[in-house]
Amino acid sequence: MVSINTRLRWDGSIAYSVRWRELGTRRQRRLSVGSEQEALSLVEHLQCHGRPPETESPSGRPGSLTVADVVQEHIDLLIRPASGAIATYQRILELHIRHAIGHIALEDFGYRDIVQWIKGLSSKGIAPKSVHNMHGLLSAAMNTAERLQYISRNPCRGVALPALERVDDGARFLTPEEFFLLLDGMNRNYTAFVQFLVMTGTRFGEATAIQAADIDLTSRVPTARINKAWKRDGESGYYLGPTKTGAGRRTIGINTSLANLLRPLLSARTGTDLVFTTAAGGHIGHKPFWQHYWVPAVHPAQINGLTESPRIHDLRHKHASWLIQDGAMPLFTISRRLGHASVRTTEQIYGHLMPQALQDGADATERSVQGFIHPSQ
Repeated sequence: MVSINTRLRWDGSIAYSVRWRELGTRRQRRLSVGSEQEALSLVEHLQCHGRPPETESPSGRPGSLTVADVVQEHIDLLIRPASGAIATYQRILELHIRHAIGHIALEDFGYRDIVQWIKGLSSKGIAPKSVHNMHGLLSAAMNTAERLQYISRNPCRGVALPALERVDDGARFLTPEEFFLLLDGMNRNYTAFVQFLVMTGTRFGEATAIQAADIDLTSRVPTARINKAWKRDGESGYYLGPTKTGAGRRTIGINTSLANLLRPLLSARTGTDLVFTTAAGGHIGHKPFWQHYWVPAVHPAQINGLTESPRIHDLRHKHASWLIQDGAMPLFTISRRLGHASVRTTEQIYGHLMPQALQDGADATERSVQGFIHPSQ
């Protein structure tokens, strides 16, 4: 049986392909063509001869699906994807898959090819996290190929990947004094925003997406509803989308000091008005804020005693450290407040700060050393 298949590419154009089963083996084949007319011509040829014309695909065999074909089809079949994600996947395909392993026939693609590809990525200095993301796209595409019955098993399963750095590598936990040095040098338009970050632990993209309707200062416990974040689109612009994870949708309590900081801002904002904006009233972008306000605030703070070079994200770490070292909130509650997908994530990042764990370690050491401390000491 011969059929013509169409699909909408990420850029809005239509892709045509013809599928048939090979005579004798009954193996499914597919050949991509450039237009509907070419597809109709190929169908006619197949119906007459049972095989395609003697032209070869990039894999070297007529009508053979390649790795690049499958990855492209997977991207095209994604349901309601974010435009920014589609652009990212397309870049990965073009830059790291198509010319490296994209030409390989799907039926020949296996463990050795994937391992050599991963080693090649690592040898180019690509970060382990990026390698994981690229492998994730390839594995998802192979899952799609399995569902479409192109292959019997996803060859990406069980492939070892480069070790990821600890999620807390580089985290800096500012002292209150260091934070106030930083705040002193911050542009006045952004001091409330910076204090919101450190008093709520929200991510930058979440905090800059908060609207007036998301803040409730009238209830017994003032709250902020975190249910969206800024995302990149396919044209290097921004749009409001969902939070980083499902767990990121949350409502957090606001302390009295922060509520008092927010009241003047909310008095002039309603509904979908952004709570935190640039001086011109626009969306606060991460890179412009970093370049024009964060770095200029860090430099004088360092002159006055700040010994670190903190990132904006370290304000989130600072908030988490306050909660953990206070000891009053269970780890699960802290995890929910931070919007982590699991308690395990919170424990991996901040477990070393837990007061009881610190005390237990000190007590265990004290019990152990009692046996060899000299009586005269």
